[in-house]
Amino acid sequence: MSIDVTRQGRISIISLARPEKRNALDAAMSRGLLDAFVDFADDDEQWIAVMAGQGPDFCAGVDLASTVRGTSRHRAPPGGITRLFECNKPIIAALQGNVLGGGLELALCADLRVADVTARLGSPEVKWGLMQGAGATQRLPRSVPFAVALEMLMTGDTIDAARAERIGLVNSVVPDGEALTAALELAERINRRAPLGVRRAKEAAYRGIDQTLVEGLRLEQLLSRLIAGTEDMAEGARAFAERRQAVFRAR
Repeated sequence: MSIDVTRQGRISIISLARPEKRNALDAAMSRGLLDAFVDFADDDEQWIAVMAGQGPDFCAGVDLASTVRGTSRHRAPPGGITRLFECNKPIIAALQGNVLGGGLELALCADLRVADVTARLGSPEVKWGLMQGAGATQRLPRSVPFAVALEMLMTGDTIDAARAERIGLVNSVVPDGEALTAALELAERINRRAPLGVRRAKEAAYRGIDQTLVEGLRLEQLLSRLIAGTEDMAEGARAFAERRQAVFRAR
């Protein structure tokens, strides 16, 4: 299998498992990624996903020898989740080595990104007579300053992990080989919070980003009301009063 899925408590670790090809995306990997993430989204026992690449690279892009074309009933888009996939559960990407082209577009599908010092991120399609086709032109400008996004998209040049952190493309940079460990630690921190609250917060942020402030505030108010009366809200109040760690159940 070119996609490996393991579970660590309530965390699903979804790994690209084609290190001999630098985890370059072919049709089977894209289909496997989509299937793995759909399974994760539908599993009530799994609260957060960590996406990783086996070997020295996260993903060097699309395997041009086995081009992934569009979507149909039998195909998945490059990276599987780069189009037509929505999930209100948190997704974290652990990045190392090459994070290029389709690999960057896949990483941009994550909500949070942790990179080690070896990470090189870029969108080089224009170097080869192509353009980005799996979301970079839309997600990158929403993740970094617009002029920086255009620079990356139009030059195709790579940036190192330090610059990626400075521009906000990654949340943190860790020593060589520690990206997955750091991503799992971040996932555990989030999993100690109320999962329904985390999911509604993610939904509000993504839906509100293209709305006016007034519209976004109304959306936030609506979604916050959906938390009222849940078992987790009552547990949070009890835990606060009793000065203990809350035990949430996503109910």
